[in-house]
Amino acid sequence: MAKTVRTVLPGAVFTAACLVRAWLAFGPTHALPPGRWAFDSCFLAGPVITGSLLSRRVPSSQVGAVLSWVGAAPAVVFAVETWGETVTLAHQAPAARLVYALKLGAWVWNLAGFVALCLVFPDGLLPGPRWRPVVWSGVAAGLWLNLSVSFVAPDRGGPALLPGQIVWRIPLPVVVVVAVLAFGGVLAVLVAAVCCLALRYRRGDEVVRQQLRWLMLGAGAVPVLLAAGWAAEILGASINAAYTGFMVAMLWAVPATIAVAVLRYDLFDVDRLLGASLSWLLTTLVSASVFAALVLFGADLLGADTELGLTGAAFVTALCLLPLHRGVNNLVGRLVDRDRMVITARMEEFVRRVRDGAAEPEAVADLLRSVVGDPELRLLLKPPTGSPGTYLGLDGESVPVPDDATCLPLATGGSDVGVVLLGAPTARRMRRARDAVLQARLPIEVSRLRLELRIALDEARASRSRLALVTAAERQRLARDLHDGAQQQIIAVGMRLRSAQSRFGPKDPTHRDLEAAVSTLAGTVTELRRLAHGVRPSLLDDGLAVALRALVGDFPVPVEATVCDTDVPEAVATAAYFVVAEALTNTLKHARASVISVVVKQERSALHIEVSDDGIGGARPGYGLTSARDRVTAVGGNLSLHSPEGAGTTIRVTI
Repeated sequence: MAKTVRTVLPGAVFTAACLVRAWLAFGPTHALPPGRWAFDSCFLAGPVITGSLLSRRVPSSQVGAVLSWVGAAPAVVFAVETWGETVTLAHQAPAARLVYALKLGAWVWNLAGFVALCLVFPDGLLPGPRWRPVVWSGVAAGLWLNLSVSFVAPDRGGPALLPGQIVWRIPLPVVVVVAVLAFGGVLAVLVAAVCCLALRYRRGDEVVRQQLRWLMLGAGAVPVLLAAGWAAEILGASINAAYTGFMVAMLWAVPATIAVAVLRYDLFDVDRLLGASLSWLLTTLVSASVFAALVLFGADLLGADTELGLTGAAFVTALCLLPLHRGVNNLVGRLVDRDRMVITARMEEFVRRVRDGAAEPEAVADLLRSVVGDPELRLLLKPPTGSPGTYLGLDGESVPVPDDATCLPLATGGSDVGVVLLGAPTARRMRRARDAVLQARLPIEVSRLRLELRIALDEARASRSRLALVTAAERQRLARDLHDGAQQQIIAVGMRLRSAQSRFGPKDPTHRDLEAAVSTLAGTVTELRRLAHGVRPSLLDDGLAVALRALVGDFPVPVEATVCDTDVPEAVATAAYFVVAEALTNTLKHARASVISVVVKQERSALHIEVSDDGIGGARPGYGLTSARDRVTAVGGNLSLHSPEGAGTTIRVTI
């Protein structure tokens, strides 16, 4: 019920005020032209209609109802002023003299809706015991100012403005005290309203701050135009001409920005709008001051009637305008658009750390997500050989870009570098992303080059691994063919020769010839077995662990072997076997070791090998170790050598 009254009341008051003015315009008093009544009614209806629509759209918010009072309060003031002015007409409205006195100070209520808006925007009255009294203090200060201006006058014996006017005459010092208290009270309420906004901005989150920036954008010109109106009135301008700008700003600019702030606070980049508006406003004021000072100085120097002073002042002002605007724009940007300055500073610091090698360039994606405020933001890079529209993440995975996605394209010299994919696009985030990307061009380009290099190295490793697997398979086939083919045939021939030899006596020359042939065939078989073992040890058929245990079992130097059962591909097993064999051979030849340790274990998909001894150390990479390293590298592993002088040698391999 209270919410309904709160929403309907300002519209009802506005309608009543318009009806009163309509009676004054079309009734017997003819206090104002009908056209003026229609214009004023339409002019004041803007905030009332906007507030009503806002209340319907966001019923839980008090802003809509308060915004309606921004138009309803001036409508009541206009009605009171028009009613009171009938005191000078032939047909007076009832109680015209009393209303005339009231209208002298009624202007203060033009600010009532605006002050209330400052107190409740954007999420209601601030919590705490001190703010509700501020509201009632504002009402009391307005009444005090209205009544003191309307009914209090100094007792100097002069006539009243109108015969029969209701005036309470008191001594001048008392009038001064009353006026100071009245205007001081209103000023205190205005200061409290501004403090409320400042406090709310300081405590509020990012959304509240953006909404308050919209209010500042619309209301920033209100006090300036009000001061300009006072100055124009003092210089002799009519009230309508003096305060038109102030009324337009308060009755149309403020409601429009309030509606945007509540419904679509991220519709535009309010920071840039606010900064640009303030920059041009300050530039205009400073330029006007410079022009006026130069004109006065020229008048004193050259004479008041000369045109040279005006021309020179205009020329100097034009010269100062552009650099002045740049300076003001930077200063306002630091104050109003602080986020942009913070983003620029963070990006410059990150680029400097990347340039110094203190940060990885790929961290630019996390930084972009942080400064843009979009946790779903993704930095996608164009692969070197990819088709148009194909992009990769920083991890090298292909990422499809939906057709309806909001992307910020990245290009260098006309070539496609990548895109920034925004998860929740808004005008503010787009502007932030655009500013951040301009600063992060270097780490983005370095990330793309590193991604291209990583892809090329991965392809080279994959190709080398495929070649190693093919080579291992070919060696296995060759060893099997030697064992099952030529070797068996030679043994069969030797057995037949041995059978034929048995038919001859030991002293028969044929017996000796056959003995020599059989011995030659036995040597040939031994040589074939040696060759087949060099191509691929046959013990690998029973597994790497069995082959290594057999290898170290007959070694002339004591070997402490810890060899676990493994499940690795044929190429990896062959490479591991030959690396251990090469390490043992080198130790035997050069290390003068008393004991050797061999540890082979598998952790997940990685095979770890360590061969160490207690020899003299000082080993240097030679042909054998280089060959072992090539074998390991071919299957995607790495080999390291640690051999200080006099402290043994350790070879570690990870495949």
